[in-house]
Amino acid sequence: YGSIFIDDSPDPQENVGLPRTRATSILSLSMLCGTAALLLTMLGTYSGQSQDSTLVSSQLLASQGDSKDEIHPDTTYWYKNQLVDHFSRDKKTWKHRYYQSKKHFAGPGSPIFLVIGGEGPMTKLLYPFIHDHLAKTFSAFVLQPEHRFYGESQPVKIKHDDDYVGLLTSEQAMADMLRLLKHKRKELGCSTNRSSKHYCPVISVGGSYPGFLSAMFRFVHSDVIDIGYASSAPLHLYSQELDPRWYFDKITETALKYDSRCPAALLQAQSELVGILKDTNTSFQDVAKKMGVCVHKIPDYITTKEIFSQETMMIIGANNADFNMDFYPPSETTLLGQECAIFLDDSTDVYEKMEAFFGLIQEDEDATCFDYHSQIPDGANGTISTSDWSGAGPGSTGRSWEFQLCSELVVRTGFSAESMFIEREWTLEWLTEHCASRGFGVTPQPYHLVDKWGFNDLVGNGASRILFTNGLNDGWSVLSILEDLSDSIPVINFPNGAHHSDLSHEGPSEQDTDDIKAGFVRIAEILASWLDEIKAEA
Repeated sequence: YGSIFIDDSPDPQENVGLPRTRATSILSLSMLCGTAALLLTMLGTYSGQSQDSTLVSSQLLASQGDSKDEIHPDTTYWYKNQLVDHFSRDKKTWKHRYYQSKKHFAGPGSPIFLVIGGEGPMTKLLYPFIHDHLAKTFSAFVLQPEHRFYGESQPVKIKHDDDYVGLLTSEQAMADMLRLLKHKRKELGCSTNRSSKHYCPVISVGGSYPGFLSAMFRFVHSDVIDIGYASSAPLHLYSQELDPRWYFDKITETALKYDSRCPAALLQAQSELVGILKDTNTSFQDVAKKMGVCVHKIPDYITTKEIFSQETMMIIGANNADFNMDFYPPSETTLLGQECAIFLDDSTDVYEKMEAFFGLIQEDEDATCFDYHSQIPDGANGTISTSDWSGAGPGSTGRSWEFQLCSELVVRTGFSAESMFIEREWTLEWLTEHCASRGFGVTPQPYHLVDKWGFNDLVGNGASRILFTNGLNDGWSVLSILEDLSDSIPVINFPNGAHHSDLSHEGPSEQDTDDIKAGFVRIAEILASWLDEIKAEA
């Protein structure tokens, strides 16, 4: 569906487009009914309805979402009064894309879920657990803004790679969302006075980078955001409190847990391929052809066997990051499961294994070969090895994300000798040189945000009401907060979970593992207790 503007919007500032611990605890399933009953008591003042424990359980554990009767979950909205630059005197505006759901909203006094957009385009409401389940439980409104410079949310047209400077920052993106939130609160009739019965508490929600932003919304803008729900939020990554080897070592550990033979098989194939490319009688074009690579489309910068080998290894590593993030529920049908089957197949040689691997990540169903350009972001001097070794993505999305990682969101991830990948050390010097070659006009500032906001000491700096959740199969979990920091900064860890598995699937369903099912109830319980506190404080 396309974005079709309609002029009969009730608000002159927006248009509607037609469809287009160790953590706190993981409850066992045997405790769900008791927890649901407790939750019922806690939610009484929010739902405005007479409910019993059976109804609450069905809301949280239904096998499918119940928003089918909503007009369109992918209805596109546009806020036409968004500022290009929130930190200058220039008041130029642009049209900001967002999504929303009023289906369960009970009016002024009910909560608002602010679902934060991240490094990619949006085409619909993202998280059924939020808009189908928690919104119903809390009679809440759901607001989901797209992150600036991703998808259709483009404050300015990027003509040169340095046009992002000063405009593509986490602070500008957060300011966008706060401005839209202020506009929506007024439209909904919500008071900004916390002592008013018409005050609408705001719960920020996000996973991964948006999970980090969700925590920062509550931490930095606690005057506006009442609760932060941060899933798979790698705060230690952005505070630079890490060893660059940890991430891909954790990915290896997850693959080893799934099938103890898999990491060795994958590493053996990569080592064999590197050995073949070192043979002076073999050209990298011949190797590429045997692997099913589009030889006539090999990027111009790949001029030697060494560069071809390095970039091929990067394709394997970066896409394994995706496989790891998608590894839920754990099974042979996941991309990781399929990859392990490919490399454990003794009946195929290394070329056939690589061709099958490329088939897993091939997005063009009609393609007869694998195009390395599909792994390269837009912009000057784009390469497969990007500022994000876990994968920046292709096209304009990849270019925007690369810029962010070349400025304030430095991601230190390298391949160690202990991992299932060919060893390659990550260095800040390499990143600085790469970013300079991209023409972004910025130098990596790894400590900029942590020095400004102080999120390396949340408790010491007064943070509260932030819920962190982690899937322990997720590579990013080793860079996230895994233990309760205080009574008001709890953590829920999911042993079977991957990257924000509590958010990114269909919501409570029979396909979920027991720890995720229990976690859904625990999350609702924590949010309910905090909403109770907010009302009591008022």
